[in-house]
Amino acid sequence: MTAIGAMGEHEVIRRLVSMLGDDAGLLVGAGDDCAVCCMPGVGMDQVFTTDPVVEGVHFLHGEIPERIGNKAVGRVLSDIAAMGARPQWLLVNVVAAPGTEMEYLEGIYVGMSALCSRFGATIIGGDLSKGAQLELHLFGTGLLPSGSALLRSGAKAGDSVCVTGVLGGSSAGKHLDFIPRVEEGIFLRETGLVNAMMDVSDGLATDLRHILAQSKVGADLDAEAIPVVDGLNAALYDGEDFELLLTTSDPGSLQAQWKDRFGSGLPLIGKITEEGGVLRLDGEVVESKAYEHFSNHNQGERNE
Repeated sequence: MTAIGAMGEHEVIRRLVSMLGDDAGLLVGAGDDCAVCCMPGVGMDQVFTTDPVVEGVHFLHGEIPERIGNKAVGRVLSDIAAMGARPQWLLVNVVAAPGTEMEYLEGIYVGMSALCSRFGATIIGGDLSKGAQLELHLFGTGLLPSGSALLRSGAKAGDSVCVTGVLGGSSAGKHLDFIPRVEEGIFLRETGLVNAMMDVSDGLATDLRHILAQSKVGADLDAEAIPVVDGLNAALYDGEDFELLLTTSDPGSLQAQWKDRFGSGLPLIGKITEEGGVLRLDGEVVESKAYEHFSNHNQGERNE
C-alpha cells in the first residue's frame, strides 16, 4: 500500500484519471480547466468544473466570511472563464464543525451570491455535512457555442504568450479578493484570435507548462515584460492570481481589440517555441517548482 502523501498531487491525479470513464458526448475530459460535453441539437457545449476551498489550505481560520465566499465561487468561475464560457449553475457542498456560527456561514453565502450575481451564475443547491474544519466544495457549469472552447492544447510555435493582468499578488490577499476574468474570457473566445488558454492558479511557471505539455511545444519568456506586483519569483511560483494565460498568432490585432474593449494593455510576455516541453526565461531553463498538495515541503495554508 502506498500513501498518497508519498506520491504527490500530480501522481495521485494521474492514477485516478486512468480510472475515469468515457462517453461519446464527452469532447474534453480531465486535463483542462473544465470538461466539455456536447449538447446535441442546440448548437451549444456545456463545460463542467469543480473546486474545493478548505480551511488551513486555502484560507485561515477566522477569515472574513465574505472573502471566503468570493474565493470559493471565484475559483470555479475562473475555470469557466478559461474556456471562454458563460457561467451557468453552481452546487455548493458545505462541511462544517458543529460549533460553527450560523451567521458565519451566512456571510460566506453573501460573498458567494454577490460574485454569482455579477456574472449571471446561480447557486441551485448542494449539501451539508459535519466535519472537523470548514470546507466548501463547489461544482459549476457554463455554456458556449459548439466547438469553440479554448483549450490548453492549441498553442503553436511562433505564437505570442499573453496574460490578462499583474501576477504575484496572492500573498498580499489577491487569492481571496480576485475577480475572475469571465467577461475577458468570453471576449477572447469571440475574437477568434486565441489558440490556447488557461487560468493562472498554480503560478506562471507551472501553468504555462500545462499548455506546453498539452500542445507539445516550448516557450521563452521575457522577464522584463511580465507584469508583477511582488517580484518575479512570486509571479512564477506563488499561484492563485487567477489571470488568464493565453497564446495568439496575431498579437497586434488581439491587443488592439483588447484595448478598445477594456481600455488597457494586454501584456505580451513571451513566445511559443518548437522546443517541446522546455520553458525558458530570457534564454535560461526555468526551474520546475510550485505548490503541490501532499508534498512534504508544503506545510500549512495554500496562501495567506
